Amino acid sequence: MSGNKTAMALEERAAPANPLDAIPDEMPFDVPYGNPISLDRAHAVIQAAVAEAKKRNWKMNVAVSDSGGNLVAFQRMDGAMLASIQISQHKARAAPLSGARPRSSRTVSI
Repeated sequence: MSGNKTAMALEERAAPANPLDAIPDEMPFDVPYGNPISLDRAHAVIQAAVAEAKKRNWKMNVAVSDSGGNLVAFQRMDGAMLASIQISQHKARAAPLSGARPRSSRTVSI
């Protein structure tokens, strides 16, 4: 009798009446906001952007955000516009949230 009850309990757990009642054994997704960016990778992105800006004689503020729009790293080049600091950080925050990749002649946000 107890073996029969165990079998019924297993069947009930395997196929709940309502699919929303199913409890997964593991988290169905591990990175809900996309892949994270490490600080080392963010610094590498900034170095590449600064190298390109120097090659073109641009003075830029460079902001890097993670996939959730949180600022990871920032660098202001000598002589870059002060107003561009907040602009580059805002663009870096807004880009992943909107799904767009921004571009501008004065700021780079990746």
